Amino acid sequence: MRNILLLVMALLAVVSCKNKDKNEDIIVEKVIEKPQDGPESMAVDEQTGSVRWINDADYSCIIKREPDKSLPVVTNHDVKYYDNSINLMVKRADGSVFFEKTFTKENFAPVLPKEFKENGVLLGINFEKRDGNELLFVVSVGSPDETNEEFYYARMSLSNLGATKAMKYTTEGL
Repeated sequence: MRNILLLVMALLAVVSCKNKDKNEDIIVEKVIEKPQDGPESMAVDEQTGSVRWINDADYSCIIKREPDKSLPVVTNHDVKYYDNSINLMVKRADGSVFFEKTFTKENFAPVLPKEFKENGVLLGINFEKRDGNELLFVVSVGSPDETNEEFYYARMSLSNLGATKAMKYTTEGL
């Protein structure tokens, strides 16, 4: 009798488990995007290169980009960013400084389209080539979002007298 009672209880347990409705709800944690605390920044970047220039002597170019909180904040695709300033230093072979200046987007405003003046940040200045008594640099202004490829090129020349000039970028003479 006892064995029969145990057998009936075991059968009831198996049957009750089979008849239970399975709960197929999947619990997912809802992620609520926090509002942006403050403007985003691009990473600090530094690059160094060298060129034979005045009297065929060696010169080095040190270019350092960093976010600049003193500049107006830029809104690009509904995200706020700090604009960048870029320091360009050109040194002679003996280590003495021939030229040093910190540039902002404002230095290139005369050659930038309105959209890039208002919604772009100064992305970079890169040495392009030596052209006689001038060093030519490519300047880029655009979206600081790495997934976005909106940018505008300008050109800057540095003369052997230390004068700079912003120009529209062209591929003529390359």
